[in-house]
Amino acid sequence: MSRVALVILNYRGVADTLTCLATVQQLEPGPARVIVIDNGSGDDSIDRLRAAHPELELRCNPRNLGFGAGQNAVLAELLEDGFDWIWLLNNDAAPRSTALGRLLASAAGDQRIGAVGSRLLDAAPPHRLQTLGGGHVHWWLGRSREWSQEHEPVPELDYLTGASLLLRSNALREVGLFDERFFLYWEDVDLCLRMKQEGWTLKVAADAEVLHRQSASTGEGSAAKDRLINAAAVKFFRKHGPLGGWPAIFVGTAGRVGKRLLGGRFGQAAAVLRGVIEDSRQGE
Repeated sequence: MSRVALVILNYRGVADTLTCLATVQQLEPGPARVIVIDNGSGDDSIDRLRAAHPELELRCNPRNLGFGAGQNAVLAELLEDGFDWIWLLNNDAAPRSTALGRLLASAAGDQRIGAVGSRLLDAAPPHRLQTLGGGHVHWWLGRSREWSQEHEPVPELDYLTGASLLLRSNALREVGLFDERFFLYWEDVDLCLRMKQEGWTLKVAADAEVLHRQSASTGEGSAAKDRLINAAAVKFFRKHGPLGGWPAIFVGTAGRVGKRLLGGRFGQAAAVLRGVIEDSRQGE
């Protein structure tokens, strides 16, 4: 039986995290180890988590390190401890009781599967499909598009979403952990791309269902989310895109700004541009 560790990152979302933990306790089979990381919430998250789950393995970052950097130290520890798989689960996600078993079953028999994605459904009824595993990168348009169509078999994807991502430890040892230059967004795309470049394959367990409340940490449609997404997209295409990524950066940024201006969302258009400026400063 494969040894699986489950990692949940919390940032000022303790109510979601407690709900997530309640569903994790119903998993059959369950993970051998569960670690919750508080990412510098600075609120009552740690006290509430300890009060509700005194036995919980809880790690506390001194500040908000972002998605990748917030988890990398724990991932390195789990690799050293010899776990076969590490399952990353958003704190605003709630897996069905069969999810882990189906994730593992989908990878059985193929040692080159480096990561497995899930069927993500809206947390609210009627639980519409959000994403079937992950999506594709549009290299010249500077954007990604999640695969949200029912399709059997699931087509080959460029990446799997980090909201529910089962990672093979051997693949992580080979390609490395998250690139910490990505604060939030696109770090899962970067990791999956690096896996594929080293010959690992991505798999979607279409029957592994996880309910997910999107953008709980940044707010769906918020200026903060627009800024973070565009900053991360610029980093990604500068790192991986054709012609230094600049065609994709220009087209993607122009498209995001134009869409928000047409909708009268001037603050969000400015936030998209701030994301470009912030990334440029960091790259100096």
